[in-house]
Amino acid sequence: MSYKGYFHRILFVDLSQRKSKVWEPPPELWEKFLGGKGAGLKMLYDLGFDPDPFSPENPLIFLTGPVTGSPIPTSARSCVVFLSPLTNSAVDSHAGGFFGPALRKLGLDGLLILGKSPKPVYLEVRPDNVLFHEAEKLWGEGIFATEKALKERHPGAVVASIGPAGERGVRFACIGTGFWRQFGRGGAGAVMGAKNLKAIVVPPGSEKIPIADEPRFHELNKKLVEDLLSHPMRKKREELGTTMWIRMAQEAGFLPTRNFQACRFPGFEGITSEAMKRELSWEPRGCFNCPIRCGKLARWDGFELEGPEYETTAFLGANLEIGSAKAVAYANFLCDDLGLDTISTGVVISFALEASERGFLPLPFRFGDAEGVFTLIRQIAFREGVGELLAEGTRIAAEKLGEEAQYFAIQVGGMELSGVNPKGCASMGFSLATADFASHTRFWSATAEMQGVLSVEAVPKFVKEGQDEVAARNSLIVCDFLPFGFDRLAPLFCALTGMELVPWDFLRAGERIENLHRLINLARGREADTLPERFFAEPHEAGLFAGRRFTSEDFRRWLSEYYRLRGWDERGVPTPEKLAELGLPGPRLCQL
Repeated sequence: MSYKGYFHRILFVDLSQRKSKVWEPPPELWEKFLGGKGAGLKMLYDLGFDPDPFSPENPLIFLTGPVTGSPIPTSARSCVVFLSPLTNSAVDSHAGGFFGPALRKLGLDGLLILGKSPKPVYLEVRPDNVLFHEAEKLWGEGIFATEKALKERHPGAVVASIGPAGERGVRFACIGTGFWRQFGRGGAGAVMGAKNLKAIVVPPGSEKIPIADEPRFHELNKKLVEDLLSHPMRKKREELGTTMWIRMAQEAGFLPTRNFQACRFPGFEGITSEAMKRELSWEPRGCFNCPIRCGKLARWDGFELEGPEYETTAFLGANLEIGSAKAVAYANFLCDDLGLDTISTGVVISFALEASERGFLPLPFRFGDAEGVFTLIRQIAFREGVGELLAEGTRIAAEKLGEEAQYFAIQVGGMELSGVNPKGCASMGFSLATADFASHTRFWSATAEMQGVLSVEAVPKFVKEGQDEVAARNSLIVCDFLPFGFDRLAPLFCALTGMELVPWDFLRAGERIENLHRLINLARGREADTLPERFFAEPHEAGLFAGRRFTSEDFRRWLSEYYRLRGWDERGVPTPEKLAELGLPGPRLCQL
């Protein structure tokens, strides 16, 4: 059956041969994996996931979901699935803005890019093929200059590109799009750079997403939009942006500070939303078809930026003990232009600063030194000086400094932690440790723990079910900030696609996607699910374990119950019975 809501067309690009063709996925790809993250992981599994992340055979799979580009609010998002040079595992990195909707306007559901160009190129995407353009003159340019040049050359186009960090294989290099949006986590920019691919240009299109039951769809969507517009959290996000979490995290006691040594930052008032509005002349901005408008256009001292967001402010601000809105914004500006993930950059710098204090690394910089942070950002992007070490990421840097450095290397499986300090929110620490990679976007349990509605005993089930739900949402793809669940989204999806699904079916799909991701990561050498020793050895300042240690025994009790709920054995491996129940790995669906 040919479902609506999809174009059933993915453009396959072979950079080595300079060839491209349209691949039409079978309906089962959408039935079982929805789109976005789920479909991308299934394609990666079917293609084979043995390559070194820097090899030409590592695929870059840009995918949309059935929601992307549709009239459903927050339909801007798309993702890229790849083998991460930072974690050596599968990662799905997401971005808002306009890149995903632009692909859909060309009648495409995604791009599958393999191979390596002999020379730097950029791709101009067409509905049925791509054009290969030389990019040697753009190689070495930052993301802002690259995007400006390509937009002048291709009026009306949407651009995704890399900066010097991606060209030099920094393991946490990002892909920038629309100047200020990023496929941020896991090093997609480094994979793109290894392929000699500088940019992807998507020209204007006019295709409309097919809808199975238009009257029903528009009726449901109209009500959803009305409810979203009147939702108090929408209004708060428009006013304060994601940086509103700086004050909330400070008050709750889980704001990452001084390389996670503390959970509250004395200088936090200088980096709150109120300070950002005052110092950076914020104006609300939204992604494609999004009335939430959580983005903030900042203008200060001749600079322009969309941001900073909460995560960026937490890790380039509080975690480095920088309490200046302008300093955080400029660090953000540098990372966006050079093509660096702000979260990993902030954490690897905080690791380096603590390493220096402990005598592991000779650095002239200290916590709170904004100019020193700017210098380190540039050194990382260009792999100069100590930046050569830090460009490898926190895990590898710690390994090179010696076993004792592991204690304050804040990473899980190679991915620098994001979101919160687990010493103030143990449930988030557990979610980060068990997720397919250590990101707050896998499941945000902090609100429940902060509000006191989450018990110690409830954490494993709460995290497991939350991760499944988010995996499904990341496959549709809807934004985390759409404050409605599958009771509202399931009928909309059915009216859009013609599939007959109930809310439980989406949770089941999310569970299937989580297990498939687990299979890939285990095959890639996934390490034990745990946290850095700091979070077990030091007393917690807030949350479920406030005033006492969250021990490794406490963690293992949660982990044992989590594995049981997942249908995994004591090593965290999905059992044959669980895989059969979910229909995994299933028939090969991606055959080019």
